[in-house]
Amino acid sequence: MNSKTKYFLLFLVCAVLATLSAYPRAGGAGGSLSHSSGGSGGGGLGSAIAWFFLLPGPVKIIILLAVAGYFVYKYMNKGKSGGTDMEGGSSAGPSGAPEPISSDFIAANPGFDQQAFIRKVNTAFLAIQDAWQNKNLAKVRRWISDGVYQRFNAQFTMMNLLEQTNILSNIKIKQIRIESAAREGDYSIITASVYFRMDDNFICKRHPEFDEKFTGDEATEYWTFIKKSGVAEKDLYNSNVCPKCGFPSNDKGGQVSQCESCGTVTYLGDYDWVLCEITQEEDYKKDAVARLTPQNPSLQPLYTDKGADFSIQLMEDKASNAIMQYFISRVTRDLKYVRRFTSDELFSSIESKLKGEDKFIYNRLYLNSVNLVGCVESNNIYYAVFKINYSSMRLKEEPGGKLVKLDQTVIERGMQLTLAKKAGAVQKTKLWSAACPACGAPFTDTTLTQCDYCGAKINSSDNDWVMTQLNLED
Repeated sequence: MNSKTKYFLLFLVCAVLATLSAYPRAGGAGGSLSHSSGGSGGGGLGSAIAWFFLLPGPVKIIILLAVAGYFVYKYMNKGKSGGTDMEGGSSAGPSGAPEPISSDFIAANPGFDQQAFIRKVNTAFLAIQDAWQNKNLAKVRRWISDGVYQRFNAQFTMMNLLEQTNILSNIKIKQIRIESAAREGDYSIITASVYFRMDDNFICKRHPEFDEKFTGDEATEYWTFIKKSGVAEKDLYNSNVCPKCGFPSNDKGGQVSQCESCGTVTYLGDYDWVLCEITQEEDYKKDAVARLTPQNPSLQPLYTDKGADFSIQLMEDKASNAIMQYFISRVTRDLKYVRRFTSDELFSSIESKLKGEDKFIYNRLYLNSVNLVGCVESNNIYYAVFKINYSSMRLKEEPGGKLVKLDQTVIERGMQLTLAKKAGAVQKTKLWSAACPACGAPFTDTTLTQCDYCGAKINSSDNDWVMTQLNLED
């Protein structure tokens, strides 16, 4: 086969595969169906078409039959996918060998039981699927991070606006294995792969044209957990009592899972492994060279700053929390979700942007990746920069309730987010969205920027990380 033939076949395969990448199940869709990265790509397509006419006749016939067969398949399955071009998954499970568990991890976690951890992952996976289809995180809140909570909460908000539900059934976990286990600062982090099969029925009561149904989805997801190194594990997954005082949990969920008796917050990694990331297979395998490593010189001041309680994974979780609350504010036009952790300057910019854009709803909204890509210290302020990729499909509601697609399919977009915090500032609480970072008092009003109790400015980098810059592709 000559080089021209190879080029065109490669183009054809890529074009087809570009439509086979996202899933509506719990954990979100990884991968994009289209990219809005700018630039011109028409030259490549034009060249491929031109070369097609130069190919030998038999090769042309084979290619045309392949293309025709694909579109016949799409037509025969019309109605099973509701306008997002999503397809059922077909994974062969995790590839390659897992990374060896680091010696630092073993030293920081003596007596670590791999099988006990895998059982917790199994429990977590099944519980999350149930929470997803019921759109209720109460039973899992005590062991999921703020970022994971906010990812699901934002999706539930969008689904409720469209009266959508996602029924998952015939769930079978084929394999769970530990892919990596390492220590970072005061924390230990484990990523486990979950290879599974399920049936997936996405129902939109308000707009049935967006219904989707897949049978026998097979996929691999990568679930990341974090815990303070060396602390004794308390079982948050099979116990419904406070890990500190033993008081029964009320399972109310919500923004904070906090003991009514002693005030202990369970999901900060002080008592057990906490789920802080769910990554789809295609995103996990993408090149993440830009992400900073713990050895990066720019991060060393943060590791030694005891007030920072720093970890890359925790910072990326904080960025996830922030951006999902931003998306909720953007759709609902209610800025209380971002006000308390956004600088005054950025808040004014966001408020102006929302006033100038048409209102829309997300039919799909998933974070593909959140990576810490830069960190600098200037004038005694740390600035942490994140590259965020997310997949979404926007709909505009016209008079009479008709929905019009602003995006013809699910599109992957990128953004850059900056968080800032004063060097040496000691936080009184880790509850970024629920309590004053200066004194720890709970918020009485989430729209306030000044603490009722101590008078401290809540959305100030003097006390905690706040959003200071947000650059969007759209």
